[in-house]
Amino acid sequence: MARKTPESGESNRIESSRRDFLKSATTVAAGLVVPKALQAETSDLLPTVSLGSHRVSRMIVGSNPVYGYSHFNRQYDQHMLEWFTDERIVKLLLDCEKAGINTWQASFNWDMKRQFPKIRGAGCKIQFICLAASWHFDEKMGRTPEDILKGTIQCAKAAAEFKPIGIAFHGGATDALYRAGKIDLLKTYIESVHDLGIAAGISTHNPKILDTLHEKGFANDFYMTGLHYLTRHPEDWMKEIGAHPLDEGWIDSDPPKMVEAVRRVNKPALVYKVLAAGRKCGSEEQKRQAIEWAYKNIKPIDATIIGLYPRYSDQVTETTKMVREILA
Repeated sequence: MARKTPESGESNRIESSRRDFLKSATTVAAGLVVPKALQAETSDLLPTVSLGSHRVSRMIVGSNPVYGYSHFNRQYDQHMLEWFTDERIVKLLLDCEKAGINTWQASFNWDMKRQFPKIRGAGCKIQFICLAASWHFDEKMGRTPEDILKGTIQCAKAAAEFKPIGIAFHGGATDALYRAGKIDLLKTYIESVHDLGIAAGISTHNPKILDTLHEKGFANDFYMTGLHYLTRHPEDWMKEIGAHPLDEGWIDSDPPKMVEAVRRVNKPALVYKVLAAGRKCGSEEQKRQAIEWAYKNIKPIDATIIGLYPRYSDQVTETTKMVREILA
């Protein structure tokens, strides 16, 4: 999917002290006030966990459907992109907020410069967690570990304009640094995000990397962890199963390995790919079982990230109702 060229005016509103950040209870800016007569009734907030100085709902709405990352094929990517107009993105987030979700996780996208004023202008106060990558900032950037680090820091600085409560290093980028033996470069990223006054996260698809990060004791505030290891190289597949998958490689032995690693770390983990990018949505019962399994096997301080595509049914209501019942 094409990405826009970065604009020159990056935000200069940077807090100088990490200590100020840790003490701060500042929440995301509320934007314009919507008259009460235009506001729908809001459900009780879903159960929450701590993320830095903030409380986030244990179900966080994801962004892959919004920005056309279907993890199926290009046609389905386009199917999602065509439906998710700016107006429908705003409606999705308002509906999530009304249903008890208080946090949105999204990969950085230059379209956000146009979309965030609309989101806040509609009265949506939903908190924002950003996933940053060098290729989200500029897809033409090099892919050496040093280029990835530099570009991801630039991406994080650009994302600061939208007042995220956390910015995570992209899982694909983390996995690339690890494979290159450059995982310690993440310390520079963490320091840079903390200098912005924002909680720093690290995402990964590989449970071995999560264990390594825990052992190194980096100063990140949270993790994002994929239940499916989608960044294996061909040689990894040959070593593990003796064959190459036709797609990204969705196998049922991955989630148990990742949740074991999640339980070993002492920081919050935001767990994604709970529904295997829609592969576990063949029925409402299958969907419920997948969500229930995730909550049962992660820590009480962890949360899930679940993407929603409410084109054919009210997935916001359906999914939050499940989560509310499961967590009860």
